[in-house]
Amino acid sequence: MIPEPRRPSPGDPPERDAASATPVAAPDARVALSPGRRRSTRRVVVVVVVVVLGAVLLGTAVAVAVLLGPGLDLAFIGLIFGFLLFGVLSAALRFFPDSLPLVPSARRILSFLSLAALAGLLYLYVYPAVTHSSFAGPDGTYQNGPGVGTTRQATVVYSLTGDGGASIGAASPLPSGETVPASVHQLPWDHPVQLTVNAKNPGLFTLIASGLPVDDDSALACTITVDGVVVAHDESSGAHRSVFCSGKPQ
Repeated sequence: MIPEPRRPSPGDPPERDAASATPVAAPDARVALSPGRRRSTRRVVVVVVVVVLGAVLLGTAVAVAVLLGPGLDLAFIGLIFGFLLFGVLSAALRFFPDSLPLVPSARRILSFLSLAALAGLLYLYVYPAVTHSSFAGPDGTYQNGPGVGTTRQATVVYSLTGDGGASIGAASPLPSGETVPASVHQLPWDHPVQLTVNAKNPGLFTLIASGLPVDDDSALACTITVDGVVVAHDESSGAHRSVFCSGKPQ
């Protein structure tokens, strides 16, 4: 009788390859990633995150510009956006090895640009707000930064109303080189000007006039407004009527 071959049991050792005399392991479905592939995958993820974050920052800046409209300080928004964007890109490049071309130089340049944007914010906006001072705008005139400033551009209107005409003794302050007529033969008379008003030392706005001879019951009045707010008003009547307006803006 020929004996039947014994069936392998669970406790038997694994089969060995006849040539190598080493156990033959079953193939594993899970394939481990090599270190190089892991680094490449991480770089791709970092680049995608940086692009998405930059798009979010740009969209936020555009949304703020649309919402605030003409009153928006584009320099302020641009400096904030530049500080955040350059800072994020510089931080993202730290995940890349320095052996790659241009990575160290690009990281240093982006860090410098981020610090430059931060310095611009501190100098043009934070410092004026803390010291209550103003800064020179793109057109060379002094303007307010965010927070409390000291100067502003205001519309000042010198006005005379009444009967007949009037002679004008003084109207001040006025822009450099600008004057008012010595006399007005028919009232009312208005003279609007654009002036820089200092909140701490606004100065004194004056308008002096006297009425030209008309009737004994004629009237004369003067008014000074700054951005639509009356800062001085005076009235007089009679043949020798005269008015003196003097006041400071709010």
